[in-house]
Amino acid sequence: MNVDPSIATRSLAPDESTRTCPSCGCAAGDLLLRSNNGYSIVRCSRCRLAFTDLSGAPSPSSLYPQFDQSDALVQRLMRRCLGVFVRQRESIVRDVKKRGRLLDFGCGNGGFARWMADAGYDVVGLEPFSLGHPVERSHLLLIREPLESAKPRLGRFDVITLWHVLEHLPRPVEVLRTLSQLLAPDGVMIVSVPNFLSWQSLFFGGGWFHLDPPRHIVHFEARTLENALHEAGLRVDRRWNFLPEYGSSGWVQSSLNRLLPHQNYLYEIVKDRGALKTLGVAQHALHLAASAVASAPLLALSTPVELCASALHRGAALTFAAVLGADYDTL
Repeated sequence: MNVDPSIATRSLAPDESTRTCPSCGCAAGDLLLRSNNGYSIVRCSRCRLAFTDLSGAPSPSSLYPQFDQSDALVQRLMRRCLGVFVRQRESIVRDVKKRGRLLDFGCGNGGFARWMADAGYDVVGLEPFSLGHPVERSHLLLIREPLESAKPRLGRFDVITLWHVLEHLPRPVEVLRTLSQLLAPDGVMIVSVPNFLSWQSLFFGGGWFHLDPPRHIVHFEARTLENALHEAGLRVDRRWNFLPEYGSSGWVQSSLNRLLPHQNYLYEIVKDRGALKTLGVAQHALHLAASAVASAPLLALSTPVELCASALHRGAALTFAAVLGADYDTL
């Protein structure tokens, strides 16, 4: 991942990081690389988890603005094109549970939660930051609230999903343990995160789209994700290696970020969080035209690469289904 050999194994001095390991609390780590926006990515000396040194990072509330979700033509077209990825998420859920209660933890704007409610599940979406307004209707409840305060009234779930959420959490094992207490005895938790050992990560290094510090605090590999689930009382039951939603976006957006001055332009169009409001008309036209021209060939070239990477467990995303371990107390 473009690691400078001179710093790859150098232990951090105490004054170089204000961040202890999010998993084991160890204060010692090895500097792996620096992101393009200046954050250090560190590997814990004890448990080997990779994480972001958050020294100087802004508050979480400023990192997760509410989604605007406008009905502009470009946004509508983008969301329609990306519907195929939501269908893949649905198919993964149906592989483990055909029906039942579903909690989408870190639901963002609630798009996936709405989709699954329409597909016949009883859905709760929980989001502390980005959700614009709470929603309550038949088979769907969207809550803008932290897990700690919402937990007592949530009940039990047959499926809990975390779609690229766990890497945002400063204490992932604690959250997994709390969510485990909300699982039905035969419930399944689906966790998907960026794969720090993916070919994308190796190729783009500090400019990898899915690295995304300081929003991404933890950078999981298969081993460290499985360890986190185990520490939370969960056992990995199934695994999916190829998720084009994250594979495609990673190759395309990481490449465009090398070509265009405004970073993550396509991502911000899809998310519609207001991050592009400062761009002038000419800049919008330039970025939109360049993205439109370059995206198709980038997608065509990267798809077979991502397929090969996924077959070798080096795809852009790790997606595990976990169940309660045999020694877990369901409380």
